[in-house]
Amino acid sequence: MVMEDSSLGFACVEGSSLHLWSRKVNAEGDAEWARCRAIQLESIIPVANSDDKPFVVGCAEGVGVIFVSTGVGLFTIKLDSGLVKKVAESGVYFSVLPYMSFYTPDRGRFPSLAEITDV
Repeated sequence: MVMEDSSLGFACVEGSSLHLWSRKVNAEGDAEWARCRAIQLESIIPVANSDDKPFVVGCAEGVGVIFVSTGVGLFTIKLDSGLVKKVAESGVYFSVLPYMSFYTPDRGRFPSLAEITDV
């Protein structure tokens, strides 16, 4: 995922916390991973039971959203506001790839189907 400063990043769950990591270059010029933020999930995302562990299943780059799955359902977490939203019921989610782009052709440049078939 891309972090706020455009660096390479990743998110993972350790225990009941969502950890955000970013790739940083230290004073010697070496790249290293640095934890930049931790979000306590137990207070914002419900779990079915104490053995139910949340896990990251995807992200929406450019909008700062992480997808987290639990036995209760699939949730989004907006990283800038902390807003949590349940987006799907419980299920087996290994990877979420959100579709965020739409294309509408310019109707002024292309003839309509009616014009093409009107012979």
